[in-house]
Amino acid sequence: MPSDTASSAVERRFERIDRLVTIDFPRRGVIGLLYEAAREELGRPLCLHAAEMLKNGLSAGRVVLIATGWLDRPHVSLSIAETDGPPGAAVLARALHVGLGAIPVVLVEEEILGPMTSVMHAAGLRCVAPDEALMAAGGSGALHPASVIALPKERREAERLAVNLLDRLDVGAFVAIEKGGENRRGRIRTSRGADTTDALGKADAVLEACRARGVPTLGIGDGGNEIGMGLIHERLAGRLRNSIGSDGTSDDGVVPVNRTDALVAATVSNWGAYGVAAALAMLLDRPGVLHTVETEQRILEACAAAGFIDGVTGYVGPSADGLSLDVHLNLVRLLRTFVNDGVNTAAWRNYPDRLEKLAAERGKDAR
Repeated sequence: MPSDTASSAVERRFERIDRLVTIDFPRRGVIGLLYEAAREELGRPLCLHAAEMLKNGLSAGRVVLIATGWLDRPHVSLSIAETDGPPGAAVLARALHVGLGAIPVVLVEEEILGPMTSVMHAAGLRCVAPDEALMAAGGSGALHPASVIALPKERREAERLAVNLLDRLDVGAFVAIEKGGENRRGRIRTSRGADTTDALGKADAVLEACRARGVPTLGIGDGGNEIGMGLIHERLAGRLRNSIGSDGTSDDGVVPVNRTDALVAATVSNWGAYGVAAALAMLLDRPGVLHTVETEQRILEACAAAGFIDGVTGYVGPSADGLSLDVHLNLVRLLRTFVNDGVNTAAWRNYPDRLEKLAAERGKDAR
């Protein structure tokens, strides 16, 4: 086994990814609390932990379920959704397909099936029905399949869908990105405390079904009210704004209760997904697993063309969480710099075999 010292040396390379995707550019003032709580719970870089879990659970032909989409102005229209979440889902879907041969099946509300499909196409994946995606994965012609399907808003319907998917498909992992999670009262709240339960698909039903069958689960969020934050529910109670509900307890607050196996807290949920893709690229020694700056621009422009809005500004455009296109492009540019540096560094290439060599070399130096 690699020594603790060598393992620490490797993990420091992934620290840069975590640090980058948690810089508080929008000065929201919450990411420090979320990240600290998650690190205390997991004890290692969050993006590395998530990427390793996905790498161990997925392989060629296995399905990854990805829940995303937040209907941002339900009091106006159920067809309005935000640009944080769908890009991250598309990028991570692409990374898991390119890197591991996984087949992504994305779950969103029925109202945004078309817009989400357009975003997936911008990432280079061709959306077809789940059964067709399975057939395409085994075909002789080049095709990179994915699927986008409706996630029911009624709890029992969502539970039935979950059972059906797990019975029919070889599911190797479940991921939720910027997806509202249920508190102990079964309510889904925005970070400001507004109740949006009726408007959103019940991704918790899929999460619970996956956990019951031992399928690895990951939540990615940025506000404390998303699926995944149940892992740190008790750490956030009373410390996060609106974590205590109107009844004076955390049961009816914004923090979800269902736990996931891994959690990535990021400044923007999309960035958390990008960080996991970058960590996976480093683990696999394949820089191409992380999308390019050009693909990032194409994805965000596809979001705007499909009518997604920036959840902070309310404008339709290639931005997310109040941060302009240039900010997101530069973040991807920096992540790619980290990946290229990481995969070309002999200290940890062919992870974890190189760790053993590194430990032995350091032992010689010490003597």
